[in-house]
Amino acid sequence: MRKTHFSFLGAVALAAALATPLVAQKSPFTEHVPTEKDPLRFSAFAVQMQGGIAGSVEIAIERWSTDAERQLLVGMVQTTTDSPTDQAKLLKALQDVKPRVGFIRTPNSMGWDLKYAHEDTLDDGSRRIVIATDKPVSFLAAASQARTMDYAFSLIEMRFPAGTNKGEGKLLGQSSISVKNGKLEVELYGQQPTRLTTITEQKDKVKK
Repeated sequence: MRKTHFSFLGAVALAAALATPLVAQKSPFTEHVPTEKDPLRFSAFAVQMQGGIAGSVEIAIERWSTDAERQLLVGMVQTTTDSPTDQAKLLKALQDVKPRVGFIRTPNSMGWDLKYAHEDTLDDGSRRIVIATDKPVSFLAAASQARTMDYAFSLIEMRFPAGTNKGEGKLLGQSSISVKNGKLEVELYGQQPTRLTTITEQKDKVKK
């Protein structure tokens, strides 16, 4: 087991605290509002260094999380401890998010629904997308079914340099989330973060 801090998770809290209201949930990086029928699509090559396993991943965003959803989830995260009770409350809050914000899948999986998706622009002009779901996405690492409920969250961060649709990121596929001594902690169950390399956003569909 390894417990570590990941600075990108601070984006979840900062996004809710600093975000201005979004107009029709339109992304500043695309020409259309993502929908279930016309989502934003990303492809990536995932590498799990611990097991030497790699494979392709597809991520689709069908909508961005609303301000109300962000405020609710971030407020809960800020008061969540590593106790089973608090973890269960945070898990239920994510499970209650409807409709989903998108999905992630591999060629050989049914896929996992995504429950949180937010993007912002960093000081250097790069684009950051933070994603969370209520399932342990463990297709690149051996999952322990006995501990699934203890490490039920999956977190994704994708970053794209300014002016490009190609980037890199990380996937934390079997995690718990808590705050201890004022710091946001993510505990991974028996694995290292999965690297997402050569992330590419597919071009918008041609409007007819």
